[in-house]
Amino acid sequence: MPQNKGLKRLVRVRMTETGENYTQALTHLLGQVQLEPIPSPWRMTGSHASDYEAGLLPGTDYEGDRVAQLRLRSVVGEPAGFGALVQSIAASRYIGRKVRFSAMMRACEVTGWTGLWLRIDGRNGTLVLDNMQDRSLDGTTDWTPASIVLNVAKEARALYFGALLSRAGAVDLARLRFEEVGDDVPATIPPLPDEPQALDFAAP
Repeated sequence: MPQNKGLKRLVRVRMTETGENYTQALTHLLGQVQLEPIPSPWRMTGSHASDYEAGLLPGTDYEGDRVAQLRLRSVVGEPAGFGALVQSIAASRYIGRKVRFSAMMRACEVTGWTGLWLRIDGRNGTLVLDNMQDRSLDGTTDWTPASIVLNVAKEARALYFGALLSRAGAVDLARLRFEEVGDDVPATIPPLPDEPQALDFAAP
């Protein structure tokens, strides 16, 4: 993939040549890099899953690890919603424990936002979800560490995790890790308090 300044120059050249807007020209150029198939445990989801694609970047690594890319498809003119890469596992092994899902991430001309996500589902639906929207990446970044830490409640049945991309651009992913952590690692979404607090609006 061209460096940021080089990519922007190529985008603007294409805009001049074709009359496309920035998003259309960017998406076309990103799509010129042919992705290799991603392993089958991973699949696409999201509000507009069919508008996005994911695969391995050929000839690219992060300190020896393969790099996957999630991006808007080149045939999509105007992006809406988001696409996400997802894998799911049973929660049984992690019941009552705290887990961390982490990765190295690199945003490339992201016009919305991008982040990891981890969702814990129970029998009747979602128990907790963290998608990093409050600490997401956008625009273009260097490799950046990202992580989500959640408690797995006894009611949990399944864990869903991956990365998401809103609108145009691409996000590169490497060195994904899923592991149990100790109580010394704070959860990124703390558990709710047992009782109402500050009903008189007094400072604690």
